[in-house]
Amino acid sequence: MTDSKITELLARAASGDAEAAAAFVRARALRLYAAGHVSASGRAAARRMLRRAS
Repeated sequence: MTDSKITELLARAASGDAEAAAAFVRARALRLYAAGHVSASGRAAARRMLRRAS
């Protein structure tokens, strides 16, 4: 989901649209999960590289 769509959902949620609020929360949770997954896989890759180098 693009930033503009998330911004639109947030604006609709702020105006009282419960469905938009739920969609915003789901989209935000998905982004946080994806960011955590990328960070975790990056840390794992760094550990593998360090082990190979030593």
